[in-house]
Amino acid sequence: MEEEQVNPAPESPEPANQELSSMNKLLLPLFIILLLVIGAGAFFIGSQKARQTPAPSPTPLMSPEASVEPSPTGSPTATPKATKTPIPTPIPTPVSQTMTITSTATLDGWRASNGGFNTTWYLQIGRNATLTERSFVSFDISSIPSGKTIDEVTLRLYQEEVVGTPYASLGSLIVDHLDYGDSLGSEDLNASAISSNIGTLTSNASIEWKDLIVTNALKADISSGRSRSQYRLRFATEATGVDAWARFESADNYTPATGNLPQLVVKYH
Repeated sequence: MEEEQVNPAPESPEPANQELSSMNKLLLPLFIILLLVIGAGAFFIGSQKARQTPAPSPTPLMSPEASVEPSPTGSPTATPKATKTPIPTPIPTPVSQTMTITSTATLDGWRASNGGFNTTWYLQIGRNATLTERSFVSFDISSIPSGKTIDEVTLRLYQEEVVGTPYASLGSLIVDHLDYGDSLGSEDLNASAISSNIGTLTSNASIEWKDLIVTNALKADISSGRSRSQYRLRFATEATGVDAWARFESADNYTPATGNLPQLVVKYH
């Protein structure tokens, strides 16, 4: 009979290992509690320091008006403020005035190359088979206010009748600036002019007002102290021949009595 083999029973754990395991179970909760206490204490101390440390105050910003720039010498210089440019007061435009001066009846008329004349009819310029004629007109300018600036002056004559073809035969009607004084004599027919041919009054036979700017002539009269502004009318070509006349109304308002007397229109300010 075989012998029965008997296996030995397993050995039980050592008592020292059991005690160590029990101790670990007790220390783990204590370790956790200790960590919590340390963390709470650190948080408390940190919050106390935060309360005691004052927050830094913000750096004040300088306003634009108080900005200071260093000058070349190193000392601060305040930036000057911009100044407004004053708007000039507009100069008012002077008010222009107009006055119309009628010619003097006793000083207007015509003189002929044969010595004939007339100062009570119309103003006649032209020719016939034996003579040529020129006309004269005078304006009293003493009523123009002194010290005024003359802007424009217009000589205005009304052509009331045309006989023959004076403009086709004799050309344009031109004007001389003259000074024949307080009477119209035979010597004035060919008297030297202040200014000869200052302009053309007309070149056509239309029955209408004929105008010529004579500003410089009037200014010359005023600057020379003359009390009258006087003019002579003549055709560009003067020669005897077939009747050819241009007739203008005079200050005598002769037949056909249009009422359109010679005028000197003065604008001034």
